[in-house]
Amino acid sequence: MKRILLILFITLVVAGAAAVATGVVSGGGETPEAANAEAAEETATPVRVAAAKSGPVTLHLETTSAVEAERTAKVLPQTSGLLTEILVREGETVESGEPLARVDARERRLAFDQAKLRLSRAEAELARQKRAFEQELVSEYDYEKALFDRDLAASELETAQLALDRTEIRAPFAGRITEVLLVEGEHLNEAQHLLTIADFGTLIARLYLPERDVAGLAPGQPAVVRPESAPAGTGLTGLTGRIREVSPVVDRATGTVKVTVAIPADGARGGLGANGAGGGVRPGSFARVVIETGRREDAVLAPKRAVVQNGNGEAHVFVVENGRAVRREVTIGAEMDSGEGALIELVEGLESGAQVVVAGHAALAAGAAVEVLPTS
Repeated sequence: MKRILLILFITLVVAGAAAVATGVVSGGGETPEAANAEAAEETATPVRVAAAKSGPVTLHLETTSAVEAERTAKVLPQTSGLLTEILVREGETVESGEPLARVDARERRLAFDQAKLRLSRAEAELARQKRAFEQELVSEYDYEKALFDRDLAASELETAQLALDRTEIRAPFAGRITEVLLVEGEHLNEAQHLLTIADFGTLIARLYLPERDVAGLAPGQPAVVRPESAPAGTGLTGLTGRIREVSPVVDRATGTVKVTVAIPADGARGGLGANGAGGGVRPGSFARVVIETGRREDAVLAPKRAVVQNGNGEAHVFVVENGRAVRREVTIGAEMDSGEGALIELVEGLESGAQVVVAGHAALAAGAAVEVLPTS
């Protein structure tokens, strides 16, 4: 019996050894040496990195608004007649009271001359009646009638003068002609829109901000205004305007508060202030308006290009640790410009000094091997 059991045991051992040998030969298992060889073949993704740093960041509100001249007037004739002269063109600067156009004045000039003659005759008759009244040669009624006729003639002359003056259309205030609608030879009717004038020295931008954003705003506070048409990368800092007024009421329909920003007069002359560059704001153009609301001294700042955002407002960055990409979910804050490019504040999720990936992270996956390229 013992002999039979020994034979069975030897048979089982031999069969197991054969099975193991067969599995190795057929590839049914993987040796540690094969696994290490496969890991060595993993391709590292080349990336560039930059260090997140600590520094001050300015908190601000940014919005867009149409720029407009606070004083804009449609110039309307106060009399009808043939338009004989237009003395200005679009874009010209005019002074207050300067003639802009003329209407045919021949008929009104004749009426004025006739009124002058009537006044002259009435004054002569009054003088004669006065002498006669003092000598008691005429009644008091005759003298008062001559006085009345003189006053009436003087009033008629003043009316004729006003009608004659209205044939010359003048600027209501100093400004620039922005629109000319009619041409010489047309017949004007009273209150017909002839041209438009705007005072470029009083440019304003009206902002409509959520109620929660205006709590810290006050008249006199600086506001940087930059035209939307200014090309990116020109280094233009914009015009420094001032908040002129903050509306005391909230628009119930929109939940916004109107904030009026006054823009300095040099914006109307096509400049951008101290830097002397062109591209100033103009009435009707759109501009970006930035208002500083606060400052944090020890914010964590990273290059804006390092931050990946999705449509849900979530954001993340990749940092390099031990040769691999580690994904960090972050909360972003304010943005700012610097000599090194646009920076963004990371309120949560990253510490100062971390090496964040700024190039090569478009298709990067968490945990992937990376090769840090030298800074160019």
